[in-house]
Amino acid sequence: MLAPRWLVPFALLAVATAQNCANTSIGAVPLADLGNGTYQGFPGGLYGNGQNVPPVPHAAVGQARMAAVVPRDAAGAPAANGRIVLLSIGMSNTTQEFSTWQATANADPNKNPAVLVVDGAQGGQDAVTIANPLANFWTVVDQRLAAAGATAAQVQVVWMKEAIAGVGGGFPAGAQQLQGLLGQIARNLRSRYPNCVLCFCSSRTYAGYATSTLNPEPYAYESGFAVQWLLQQQIGGDPQLNCDPTAGPVLAPWLGFGPYLWTDGTTPRSDGLIWLCADVQPDGTHPSPAGRQKVANLLQQFFTTNAFAAPWYVAPGASASFSTYGAGCAGTAGVPNLRSNGVPSLGNLNFRIGVENAAPTALAALWWSDAVAALPIVGGCALLVDPSPGLPVWPSVTSPAGLRIEPLPIPSTPGLVGVDLYCQWLVEDAAGTALPGFLGLATSRGGRVHVGL
Repeated sequence: MLAPRWLVPFALLAVATAQNCANTSIGAVPLADLGNGTYQGFPGGLYGNGQNVPPVPHAAVGQARMAAVVPRDAAGAPAANGRIVLLSIGMSNTTQEFSTWQATANADPNKNPAVLVVDGAQGGQDAVTIANPLANFWTVVDQRLAAAGATAAQVQVVWMKEAIAGVGGGFPAGAQQLQGLLGQIARNLRSRYPNCVLCFCSSRTYAGYATSTLNPEPYAYESGFAVQWLLQQQIGGDPQLNCDPTAGPVLAPWLGFGPYLWTDGTTPRSDGLIWLCADVQPDGTHPSPAGRQKVANLLQQFFTTNAFAAPWYVAPGASASFSTYGAGCAGTAGVPNLRSNGVPSLGNLNFRIGVENAAPTALAALWWSDAVAALPIVGGCALLVDPSPGLPVWPSVTSPAGLRIEPLPIPSTPGLVGVDLYCQWLVEDAAGTALPGFLGLATSRGGRVHVGL
């Protein structure tokens, strides 16, 4: 007699022993760093084709759908004193990580006070389970919404992270199965929450330390391809995932990659993230308090800087801040690092924007705009600022140490409070992506300069 499906994760955990701390790497390249490389013949990039940002048409649809994210009353009508519910959907890892971040979010003075963060994720609820629109999972989510003083009509944004318990079939079959289940879950979201217009999907953290068959490597790594393929399915115009009301019946929210969580154990990825044995519980699969905090930090960075999240998540006219978004493309010393020397508060005449880890003594340009973009340049390089406003491009040359700093003094002008500017460094680099007419190209991430008090 087979055990009920909901018992499977617990049965697997029961036979798990202490984590395998010796397995510090599986030798895979994080999807966000894979670029034009491939994994078993499949291209890298969060959105495929080496790209970590959505293609321009998909980004435009995302911006249009994001415009509908406004405070809503209990019935779902726009209301100045309404709510924007950000809901998590997923399994045990999801609730452990999201609830850890929830405390940070609720204490963040820069969070839009209209945003209500609700954890709907639940232990033991894998993708197979919650793909069923009649699963008890959804009843529990609605109970949690009610307990938080919210309604289904106020749910507008979802963070989703899911996996298949006891996954099998190898690659690509296992990832394809997960892709299909994620698509059904996306349709469930739209049918249950009619104002849900954005869904950010994340794949698993590193599972090389796992000692159970719950969701080990390489399936944890390969779950990134399930998300990538799901996004490409929507980008390709699948009517079953349509999110654009101008293209037909809306059956799903707009789908984008959320924070990418996987790194190859103790091998740092391009942003320095590593995943230690201390970051997991004894089963090697679920995050320890340290691991939960790492994911919470990535969630905080994502919702406060991502071009499709920050405009509604961050409070209008909040405190001055400088943040980064998007993905750069590597050169001599990896991805050039965009940085500031502080925050752009009124009267900060010493505010600076710089680039480090760039090619030495190289032509560099700091590109400015008042809007974000995701315009492919070449290979995996994209222009992350909108060139159409015609704001200045500052040409310069990096130092022999690969450093350049530019002044951006902020005057004491009250009318500047709440102004957003966006910037990105482009550096000529022979070790970067080939670009006709130049030695090559490396780019930083995008930077958001929010002028405040």
